[in-house]
Amino acid sequence: MASSKLLFFFCFIVLHLVALTTAQQNTPLLHLCSDENGTFTRSSPYQVNLNRLLPSLSTKTSINYGFVNASKGVNSGRVNAMALCRGDVKPATCRGCINNSTRELRKSCPNQKEAIIWYDYCMLRYSNRYFFRNMEFGPYFWAYGMQKASNARTFNRVLQILLNSLRNKAASGDSHLKFATGNATASKSETIHALVQCTPDLSKQQCRECLSNATALLPKCCDGKRGGRVVAPSCNFRYEIGRFYK
Repeated sequence: MASSKLLFFFCFIVLHLVALTTAQQNTPLLHLCSDENGTFTRSSPYQVNLNRLLPSLSTKTSINYGFVNASKGVNSGRVNAMALCRGDVKPATCRGCINNSTRELRKSCPNQKEAIIWYDYCMLRYSNRYFFRNMEFGPYFWAYGMQKASNARTFNRVLQILLNSLRNKAASGDSHLKFATGNATASKSETIHALVQCTPDLSKQQCRECLSNATALLPKCCDGKRGGRVVAPSCNFRYEIGRFYK
């Protein structure tokens, strides 16, 4: 969502990063409801279109690539929606995550025209404004682990080099997937595993810009931490000691 919209309402939140379990994969990382673009009433054209559009996202064939955007309605009743799954999850897991997102977001944001929710495996957002092919960095949040690196200066340097490399790989992806994973050794006991991802409707330059904005937050969010992530509507990254992706 554009910084002129939800960023006014919400800038960032700091969360402690915890080990992911099967149960936690079904728990939202965060959801946001915005009144900035107005609300809708029961049985209004916007609600009717929203109720029809969201359940259809997980059934569209493009979701097999982990990404779908779609619109329904016209004028004040028009709904624009987007779903993005983490690049390493299988289609069945992706569809399940999107279905969970739909139910949770409609319950948590019952009448707002603009809302977003993040899970570890997927993101879902919708709005009455057109946001496709736009790089939107706000609102964002970060999370970090409590364990510190054995040598923060070396760890930070290796991490930055790794994320820069993955940023370039992800940005070079196609309209189905902009996603990259990799690892680098920071010390004998610390191998950093990381993933980065952009919504694939972005251009190569837009993806690079979004991930550059995200990694620029490393000194604030994750300085010397052995695990962390920054998550925004158009991109995200995560890193851990130990492999967490498929």
